[in-house]
Amino acid sequence: MRARVQITSVLLATIALALSATAHAQVRTEHASDDGVWGRFGSDLVLSVGANAGVGLGDPSLLARGSSAAAFSLDVELRLRVIDTAGIVIAPAWRPDGASRLVAAIDLRPVFLARFLFGATSGDRYWDLFFDSFGVELGATIFAPEGRVAVAWAVGFGCDIPLWVPPEVTGAVALRLGARWTGGGTADVWGPNRSVDDWTIHAGLLVRFHANVGLATWEPDRYRVR
Repeated sequence: MRARVQITSVLLATIALALSATAHAQVRTEHASDDGVWGRFGSDLVLSVGANAGVGLGDPSLLARGSSAAAFSLDVELRLRVIDTAGIVIAPAWRPDGASRLVAAIDLRPVFLARFLFGATSGDRYWDLFFDSFGVELGATIFAPEGRVAVAWAVGFGCDIPLWVPPEVTGAVALRLGARWTGGGTADVWGPNRSVDDWTIHAGLLVRFHANVGLATWEPDRYRVR
């Protein structure tokens, strides 16, 4: 009888521990999905590499030749962001019938900061990453529309549609959709010979990687006053 009581007690304790562990795991899982971070703070930098194809509208080289047709554009882009929120983008673009160019700009994606500050999340990794990808670019375009190197403003916007997302945010494959405006006038110091009002609409594939280089945890040496 005593042995049965001991066995029953062990079984009840085991069941209680199992239920407690299951409930704890469920709470942790729900919390992980409810905060909308999705492992973002586990890395410092997000590096994305992509290739885009698109069309250029109002290309200054075509306008100089009396043609207003759209120019085919093929570009590669390299983006580096801190906590996937702010960083830089370098995008050289090749146009066989127009003015090839190099875009250097700041890449800003403020949606995540707004979500994080207000505790807003869809509860789904896919949709949170999609909304967080909306951003703007502010920088410069370097090109030679008429054989003379010129610099103009570059303003762009776009988003990434996730095609494959791993369980944790350590990388992803996405479809990039975006548009970029290049504008400049003859009054600018490094402006082109004629005013530029050029739009590029592009789409392509990108792959992104996350890396932890210690930026988020770095701090200066501390000194204790004795």
